[in-house]
Amino acid sequence: MTDEDPWARIVGPCYTSASLARVLRWTETDVTEAAASLRILEVVTNDGAVLYPAFQVADGRVVAGLPEVLQVLSTGTRSRWTWAQWLNGRLKDEDGNKLPSAVEQLSAGELDDVLREAHHDAWAWSS
Repeated sequence: MTDEDPWARIVGPCYTSASLARVLRWTETDVTEAAASLRILEVVTNDGAVLYPAFQVADGRVVAGLPEVLQVLSTGTRSRWTWAQWLNGRLKDEDGNKLPSAVEQLSAGELDDVLREAHHDAWAWSS
């Protein structure tokens, strides 16, 4: 039996404000402001810890297209944990093979495809 939080499996490792600031070469104020304006994803745990999923950073930069996608997702739900799951979760195709996650698609330059799916799912969440 394990006590692992299922969100930890879905979201993966996270940064603190200080550690993300170091990776991005920003200040902690920059991190806070970027989260407030949805340029990066911030999640808050039940015990109040503020975290930043590591999947949104590649090669010392925020994954291209993430801010646009976060803006769209915010129109469907305010749950940032839902956004994290949507971005990092992996669905399976009809043969049971895992499909790329939305953040993997963004990293591959597939912004238009991800935005189309984000619009669809945000609409469904808000219905």
